Amino acid sequence: MAASQEKDAQRFRYNNRRFERMPGMSLLLDAYALVDCGVAESIALQKEPPACGPGCCYCCIQPIPATPLEILALRLFAELELPPSRRDALKAAFALFHRERTTLGGACPFLLEGCCGAYPVRPIACRRYVVFGQPCKAGEDATQTRPADVLHPRQDAMQAALRLTLPWYRERYTLPEHITAEEAQAFFRGVTTVLQAVPWASYA
Repeated sequence: MAASQEKDAQRFRYNNRRFERMPGMSLLLDAYALVDCGVAESIALQKEPPACGPGCCYCCIQPIPATPLEILALRLFAELELPPSRRDALKAAFALFHRERTTLGGACPFLLEGCCGAYPVRPIACRRYVVFGQPCKAGEDATQTRPADVLHPRQDAMQAALRLTLPWYRERYTLPEHITAEEAQAFFRGVTTVLQAVPWASYA
């Protein structure tokens, strides 16, 4: 990451010393800060406020892609940072999610009472999904129904963010020390899954 990019991104970083001491979390928080910075820059260029806001959660009711490190972050956040009442609510949601065998297009298992239960560590896919004009309707995927209203953040910022997390993956996967942008993209595509497909009930 360039020094100027890093300085700008630090304004968006989730600072939590206990959480970032967990394996890979400091890398991921740096990556999230870079993504958030790129999204903020892209929103500023739009010259209009996003339609997204409190209580708007229809984007959480569709398949949500996430990498293994992002999934680990959600687990750790729920375990370490949520108060007992919220943690219990999540466990109940996980159990219900498992019993009903919710389809991959169902609600994210971290959606609690219309709000994200792990907002500071939500995946990159969530951070980048911003809609203008009007909030999404129930069942709407704005990328399909009105793609011109969907923010298109700089792709290079997302790829740079993902590359920041490569040291964690090198300890767990067979990856070369030097990897091209194309190879990195292919790797992350291969390890990404959908949040709704993760066995959250067994983790709880």
